[in-house]
Amino acid sequence: MKSLDIKSSIHSYSVYIENHLLDHLKEHLDQNLFYVIISDDNIPFVYIDKVKKACENHLLILFPEGEKSKSIEEFSRIVNLLLEKSIRKDACLIALGGGVTGDLVGFIASVYLRGVPYIQIPTTLLSQIDSSVGGKVAINTEKGKNVIGSIYPPQKVLIDPSTLETLSERQFSNGMGEMIKYGMIADKNFFERIKSEDVHKNIEYFVFHSLEIKKQFIEQDEFDNGLRQSLNFGHTFGHAIESYYKYNKYLHGEAVAIGMVMVLSKAEVRKQLIEVLKKYNLPTDDNVHLGELKDYINRDKKNRNQLLKIVDVLEIGSCVITKSQFQL
Repeated sequence: MKSLDIKSSIHSYSVYIENHLLDHLKEHLDQNLFYVIISDDNIPFVYIDKVKKACENHLLILFPEGEKSKSIEEFSRIVNLLLEKSIRKDACLIALGGGVTGDLVGFIASVYLRGVPYIQIPTTLLSQIDSSVGGKVAINTEKGKNVIGSIYPPQKVLIDPSTLETLSERQFSNGMGEMIKYGMIADKNFFERIKSEDVHKNIEYFVFHSLEIKKQFIEQDEFDNGLRQSLNFGHTFGHAIESYYKYNKYLHGEAVAIGMVMVLSKAEVRKQLIEVLKKYNLPTDDNVHLGELKDYINRDKKNRNQLLKIVDVLEIGSCVITKSQFQL
């Protein structure tokens, strides 16, 4: 088993990574707690069954799969269910599934009864290497992605890479968009390994090292005021593209892939990025015009004084944060 300790001013927590961790999940759970397992309705039931068996006392809540469930409506529905079931502050929520699940459940935990504990059990590559760690939780509106949210760390993160065996290739590639980002902004050798190796064959390492990179940024800048914004490489335009298409055309990692290509100022770096994106069947461009994204970009959380902080990579393995040339 590999593990990481994440320092947080709110409360620190540990991340555990082990193949087939779900088979002995009970060892990681406090059986004195009542658990509310929340997941989407498309997750393989074998994972739900394993988590249910590990919780002596539990309630299961399912919601419709997809980014559209990160909504005020779904948030309200689940909160009302928790109230109807008299779920108290001594309960613990479990976010079982992908990034949508983690974001939605984490946001509910952050505000329900002014805060209840929750555990992340991510089952997609995207959620295992990115959204489950760092405490960012949020829901969307029609006007923008993740615009209602907070920073609220989980009690722990339990990662079982063997769950990725049931992912479709598109969903696996979706996570690769974020993994490639880590190499681009912080570790050239990691980027080269992603480019040359079969990630599937050594997935535990690639998940662990992705989180090692993320740990550096989130511990130094927990509340996203400076250095942590490096992790937003590709996200300003990526989020805008997702919102523009109403979350129907692209998955998150696909939109971020396009966003990374769009923002790069160096042709040689762009060429190398496109090469590795194509290896994982990720899109590299879209026909949407920048002007059509303007309203979404204007509502971006990184917008300050009508200028955006844009993350650029001048040389693979490091990044710079600059003010956008676009006056919005």
